Amino acid sequence: MWKKNSAKYYRKKKQEQALLDLSPASSFSETENSFGNEENNRQEQDTNNESLNRTPAKESLDLKGPIEASTPQRTRPVIKKRERASRTVAKLRAKLRYVEEKLRAKKTQLLTLNRKIRRLAANRTKSAMLPANISQRVSIREAKKGLMINSRRKQLDKIVSMFLHRDDVSTIINGKSGEIRRKGQIYRKRALTDTMAKLHQRFLVEHPEQTVSKAQFFRLRPFWIIRPKVKDRETCACKMHENIGFKLKRMQQLGIIETSSPEDLVQSSVCDTGNMSCMYGRCQKCIEKTFPTSLDPLTQGNTVIWQEWVTRSVTVTKTLKDGSTEERQTKKTVLEKRTSSIERLLALTTEHLPGFAIHMFNVKNQYLSLKAMKDTLTDDAVAVHVDYSENYSCKYAKEIKDTHFGTGNDQVTLHTGVLYLSRGRVEAFASLSSSLQHDAVATWAHLDPVLRYIRGKYPEVHNLHFISDGPTSQYRNKTSFYLASTVPFMHGFEWVTWNYTEASHGKGAPDGVGGALKNLADRIVSYGTSIPDADSLYEQLKNNSSVTLYKVSEEKIKASRELVPPNLKAVPGTLKIHQLTSTKPGVINTREVSCFCGKNCQCFSTNCHMFSEERDEDPDRTEATIEVGQWVLVEYDGDLFPGTVTQIAEGQYEVDTMNCAGENRFYVPSIRFPGERVWYYRQDIRDIIPEPLPVTSSARHFCILPDIWAKHKKCS
Repeated sequence: MWKKNSAKYYRKKKQEQALLDLSPASSFSETENSFGNEENNRQEQDTNNESLNRTPAKESLDLKGPIEASTPQRTRPVIKKRERASRTVAKLRAKLRYVEEKLRAKKTQLLTLNRKIRRLAANRTKSAMLPANISQRVSIREAKKGLMINSRRKQLDKIVSMFLHRDDVSTIINGKSGEIRRKGQIYRKRALTDTMAKLHQRFLVEHPEQTVSKAQFFRLRPFWIIRPKVKDRETCACKMHENIGFKLKRMQQLGIIETSSPEDLVQSSVCDTGNMSCMYGRCQKCIEKTFPTSLDPLTQGNTVIWQEWVTRSVTVTKTLKDGSTEERQTKKTVLEKRTSSIERLLALTTEHLPGFAIHMFNVKNQYLSLKAMKDTLTDDAVAVHVDYSENYSCKYAKEIKDTHFGTGNDQVTLHTGVLYLSRGRVEAFASLSSSLQHDAVATWAHLDPVLRYIRGKYPEVHNLHFISDGPTSQYRNKTSFYLASTVPFMHGFEWVTWNYTEASHGKGAPDGVGGALKNLADRIVSYGTSIPDADSLYEQLKNNSSVTLYKVSEEKIKASRELVPPNLKAVPGTLKIHQLTSTKPGVINTREVSCFCGKNCQCFSTNCHMFSEERDEDPDRTEATIEVGQWVLVEYDGDLFPGTVTQIAEGQYEVDTMNCAGENRFYVPSIRFPGERVWYYRQDIRDIIPEPLPVTSSARHFCILPDIWAKHKKCS
């Protein structure tokens, strides 16, 4: 560094010396010269003369006055200006070179395009000049060569896409999570049924003419066809839809029917899917109409296998504390493989299709009617959609090992719901209780604060429309029917309806409210706050959630039980009821599907039931005791069937029924599948009857005693 500074210093001194050499010498005044010696003055004079001799002749110097000495000027600003100018010039030259290169590239591209245009024009002229027969031969020759590369690639993409969209290769993911949006367009997700490697091998076997590598096969997979995940699987599927779907899929594979869609099959066997008479089998035009089939005579008698969900009773052995064992009967639903002939499979499908048609109509009608009701609510009406959420398991922020043994942590009942008001207003609510009762009495104890809230905040509301699913232990039973026809009138309401969704199709907004509250509680625990019981859960949710919360004590539930008389009779056809209405305490009108024409609507064959008449009956009257092996008359989907009781467990009865062959005519089926026996509640067993009598000499068909049949058929 010091070398650079030294060199810089010497260069500066050299420049200053050069400037001094070019400048004229300075002279002193006469006074100053008089004090100097003569020799010095002479030397200075000689120096001045020499400098004068070096000056150009054109310039005239004024030697009369004193000449001041010139000092060297600083040259740094001049150097900086020159450097800046040189840099600017360099930048401009570089930019000019870049523009010239770009211009040359554009000219080259333009020349190339001009050559292509001239070549295409020449080819067009040549093809136009060719004779017709020659051009035809050329086109035939090119067609024989096959498709071009791009066409072959597009065809391969289409073949692979069609293969991956097959129902046996990928399945549709239903629900909101099954949608994916890309560039403003919504696609429905499909989950693969096997790995892509195995599907690639399967594709090559089915399409030997196609040559596609594994990597290319992977790239051709559409983005909406994904690998399946555990969270994407359906866990609340409808048993009736699944079982009829298994049968139809197997029949389509065998070529018996053309479609595997149950909806399409029902549509081909009725006049109108929107008509209740057609779907319930009451239409005289389509009562004998069946779906088209093509059964090959060569395959008759062949054995086929299909899957089916079956609920059966299982004996469970439990070991007690003293070492003894206890056997209990419980229900278990499993997916089993069934084996039978093709004719039997077709007969079972034909037998189960009418019941599925009723199920399909109920699902569609309930959704449409309830949606129309919520969209047209007036200021004097409110819809209350309720459902029980899974019990919340209380947690500590930090737990020791012993808390996981014994009885474990406390559980809290969550009864959630949503209020639908006029003009699109919506409010969410939930009630919490340490009591784990979910029966009808507990349900109305949870609804009592909700009714008080509606009456206090919206005094103009006089009509209540409840919506729920249809479990017989919670909402659809005689106790709930009675309380629905009495409790709302105690709060001043004038018209009450309770609407039930079809079985296995009752998911709604209350499920989302329950999930949100439980997720919020878990998040609070994760931040270090313990929730050991129902009271702490209520306080934490009340402080951190916008959902309206109520707390229901066990004493409140016990007090609600006193509102129910002890001698209520079951309402006929309870399992078929999808709407009950009440405008008078103790009196209900029931129908098979919902309708909101008005308070006194008589659509869909309304049935009236009065609870007030039952209070005067003898309270000491008890129902007859049913034992295993007895013959009983049960009601199933509005029809009566005789059968024998095979098991009794937890107030329910398993009955092995006979099949119907006509009016009061039954037969024992020749083939019995495990799991065909159905469990019934006591209210569905009409009466204990004697063994049916044979009506033919071969004892193939049987009948119930005419007086018993007439008595119960009139009430059904």
